[in-house]
Amino acid sequence: MAATASLLKGQVLTPGMKHYDGDGSEVMLWQLFYHDGLAGSNVRVRNMPLDSLPDEINIRLVKDSNDFHFPMRNIITSPYGWRDRWNRPHRGVDILLRTGDPVRACFTGVVRIARPMGGYGNCVVLRHENGLETLYAHMSKILVKPRQVVKAGDVVGLGGSTGHSTGPHLHFEVRFVYEPFDPEWLLDFKTFSLRTRRLHLDKTYFGISRPKGKKPPIFKADKSIIKERPVRQQPKEVYHTAKRGETLDLIAMQHSTTVARLKELNPKLKKIKEGTRVRVR
Repeated sequence: MAATASLLKGQVLTPGMKHYDGDGSEVMLWQLFYHDGLAGSNVRVRNMPLDSLPDEINIRLVKDSNDFHFPMRNIITSPYGWRDRWNRPHRGVDILLRTGDPVRACFTGVVRIARPMGGYGNCVVLRHENGLETLYAHMSKILVKPRQVVKAGDVVGLGGSTGHSTGPHLHFEVRFVYEPFDPEWLLDFKTFSLRTRRLHLDKTYFGISRPKGKKPPIFKADKSIIKERPVRQQPKEVYHTAKRGETLDLIAMQHSTTVARLKELNPKLKKIKEGTRVRVR
């Protein structure tokens, strides 16, 4: 792994990218990091040394707007970080939902785990081609099977409160080589969009330590936490003024949404020309 980390330092890992092994054989990119393939029944590897992770790496998350979908559009009720109440780390974010709400795949990937898993309850883990894994927990029902290929936006399960849960919510995690980092590096909970298309990771982004003294823990991601409310406020309408030569697909990519969503927001829109106002939120 150390040799691989050295080779990949600063390299951009692109979804769909292939790697050619020393013998000339073609392998999927994630196989550089996960030598057990899609095997393994655990979410994480216990006591895994951080030396097994690359020193730093750039990961391209999406190629176009259809490669991403927000897993659940609602407020965060509990962020990533240290939980004083239970005196332990919280390795993901909790997103408010109602039992039965559809939970969608954040990126295209392959199902590695789809089963009840202790405190996670009904849990799905997806492995993505760029080496990331996303986790969806506490669901009332699982709708996918191991080794099934799912696309961004596909429903992987229904919201619930299974496992160690105090009420209906989605526990969502993002991991790289089994180690979690703050999902808010990826997801903007103010606009329900992808925060960045290219993610830089280094070893300092992993691990959650107990805060020392009275100093609050410091995390690198911007905080977009809204206090829990019974009903989420509707986001303000956002418009894009088309420039010369722009298409719906290009506008969708710029605003981390899809062409289908733009057509839904602009039912009377027939043709894009310079100066056309297109609603994007």
